Amino acid sequence: MSVGANEGLNDPPRNSTLVEDPLVAALPPSTDYITYLTILEYQLKPQNIQTLNRLLQEDDGTLAAEIGWDLLKLVLPILRVEPTKAKECLEIVARRGNPREVIVKVSEELENLGHNDSEGEADPQDHEDGLPTFAGEAPRVHLGEMALAGMPTVPQSEKLMDESDVEGQVPDAAIEELKLQSLLSMLSLLHPRIKTQYPSRFLATSLPAALGAYRRLSMCSESTTAFLNSLFKLVNKQRPALPPRVSTSSILETISSQVVSSTPIIPAPLPDPESKTESQTELQATAENENAINQRLVQAVFFEILDEFTAASSEAQPPLTARLRAQFEPQSLTSSRRAELLSTITSPTADSAHALRKRFVSTANDLQINIKTEILNLDKPKSELPEQEEEHEYPSSPSQIPFSNTGLLFLRCAQVYLQAVTERKPPHPPVNLQHILPTILRSWTNDTRFKQSAPAVDSLLSMLYIGLCVQAPPPSNAPFVDQAAIQSTLLAIYDILRDTFTNCPDADLRDNAHHIATHLLHGHATRETRTKIIRDLLETPNSSSPGGLMSFGAQPGSLKSLSVDWLKAELYPTQMVKTIMSKNREDFEPGLPATKLGEFADLLFPDLEAAKVVPQSTGKSKSKVSDEEQKAIDAFATELPFYISSLNLLSVAAKGTGSKETGTIVATEPSNSADVSAQRRDAELDSALARGKTMLANLEVWMRYLNEEYSVAAASRSPSPDGSNKRKRDGTEHIDVIERTEVFALEDAIGRVREVLGQGDEK
Repeated sequence: MSVGANEGLNDPPRNSTLVEDPLVAALPPSTDYITYLTILEYQLKPQNIQTLNRLLQEDDGTLAAEIGWDLLKLVLPILRVEPTKAKECLEIVARRGNPREVIVKVSEELENLGHNDSEGEADPQDHEDGLPTFAGEAPRVHLGEMALAGMPTVPQSEKLMDESDVEGQVPDAAIEELKLQSLLSMLSLLHPRIKTQYPSRFLATSLPAALGAYRRLSMCSESTTAFLNSLFKLVNKQRPALPPRVSTSSILETISSQVVSSTPIIPAPLPDPESKTESQTELQATAENENAINQRLVQAVFFEILDEFTAASSEAQPPLTARLRAQFEPQSLTSSRRAELLSTITSPTADSAHALRKRFVSTANDLQINIKTEILNLDKPKSELPEQEEEHEYPSSPSQIPFSNTGLLFLRCAQVYLQAVTERKPPHPPVNLQHILPTILRSWTNDTRFKQSAPAVDSLLSMLYIGLCVQAPPPSNAPFVDQAAIQSTLLAIYDILRDTFTNCPDADLRDNAHHIATHLLHGHATRETRTKIIRDLLETPNSSSPGGLMSFGAQPGSLKSLSVDWLKAELYPTQMVKTIMSKNREDFEPGLPATKLGEFADLLFPDLEAAKVVPQSTGKSKSKVSDEEQKAIDAFATELPFYISSLNLLSVAAKGTGSKETGTIVATEPSNSADVSAQRRDAELDSALARGKTMLANLEVWMRYLNEEYSVAAASRSPSPDGSNKRKRDGTEHIDVIERTEVFALEDAIGRVREVLGQGDEK
């Protein structure tokens, strides 16, 4: 039925008491489907979408098949006002529309999600039909609501409200998330309906579009759960629910109550109307390979989702490694940190994150992912893998679909973490870090987001913590244990921990990295490996040297300070270190011999060339301090933590040397060479102490200089009327890089060494 030029546009209704809904009045065959779509464009509102839902379900599926794919652009905006009814409409379209056409439209809508509105804004002169207004052409005028000649119109008082006038609508921030969830739900209904020779081609089109939309949005828990639900339905054909075992009368009563309450009953999906064009012989010939490709596509997208959510989600993710430490080693955390963790663990955010992590692991099982096998396959020689086929626009074999290395790693971390938290004991079988190390290194070096994401680093540290701090290393006499390979693995992991401690901005993660590295050194490494690690840190270049470090909380002096503390713990084990060592096999070499002090003497007690340029005058302003003097001050400030740790080690070593008969120094040497070893040890210690005394003298010069400078600064301050202290003159900016508390720590360390050496009265 055509639209009259003048007739019917503004005519009053013929019978105002009996106004027929235009969606019903224009229903084909009263109009053709193109005209009906045009009418829907003007007449479909949130208030009458339920009518459209009813019309789509009442016929044999023809209406949905003819106009279903065009309905998406009309129904998706209504999600803002009537989300329940709009989602019901989209589900009906997914169940009854032409699945091949609707999937294409769903993919297009997914590609449009998450883009900046300003990028897709049309010219104000352009209309929704996409036709521009050319120069010299009269602008088109919108005539408002349409009316068909010979059909009743809705009275002005009964016209439907615009969606912008409806209260309680979904806010802008959440509407695109809701669209994504609705479109994902449609995909899970559409793909199983398609019966074609190559169904993987439809998956290869829609899943990348969905993944792109997911990445552009905030990656919240709701959207992530919706995506996982969709993937699960794509590879798992669910049987319909069994009917209740009740009498016929009860069933009739149930149906009647549903009709009375107007509960929507969405019919089962209709078959693919185009499947009859392909022979069953062709479908069966490629079914097995297509099923494998579909499975691999869904698994690959699963790993991408896990990767993106873990590394880049905007939602807060509670700490994993710290929680494991609170469970297995509560003494390694301060009481305030344990209390803070307790409140974090019991928060709703933590419960949600824990539930989602469990969902990831369960979905991996549903998708038949064997994570251990997949990780090992990454490192198999190419000759052992299936032959790679020629690349096409669409994958022709499962081997052409790669998995995310980082996603594989995060799934393994999640499995290990959940098992340890649930069972409250080390996972069984134990974590084999040697097998997973190539994947760790590949993700660490190739994924630029990894190091910048605190949740990603925390996830990795949680698995390293379980592998190095919770479970014991394998015994040396166990079959197939390659000790050289184990030590090579430990050195690679140590490099990652050092990188984390050096460059990670999160103080909690840096502390966890240091704790794990301490366990690695004292509990797993051989003497040779421990020596290499300690020397590696002691040789850390200054920040002013080529390749020097400038990090968040680990300046070169801090790193060297760690190595000195580790060496001191090896030479003179504390109770904590003894506990770490006791977890290891009986033939493990605990501690380091005292001769190591002499071996490291040149690194532990440097000559301090910078002491030769210590400014001799006090109260200089920064402008009057030479560049050489300022460089010396900056270098000293950077190395100060290391100097303090070296002095502390010197005091312990000097005390042990002065009472060798008490056996203070722990030396583990073969008994058949005890005398030779004792002489060598004494010589090494004497040489080390001599270097230590030289360093002590130079540090005393620095201490006196800094005390004098701070005295000048204190004298230049006077009480002000408002009670605060202000400087009269600005003369000590050149030492602002050194905190006063650090000077106190230096003075205290020097005092302890003086006391041990019998120089307490020297100045």
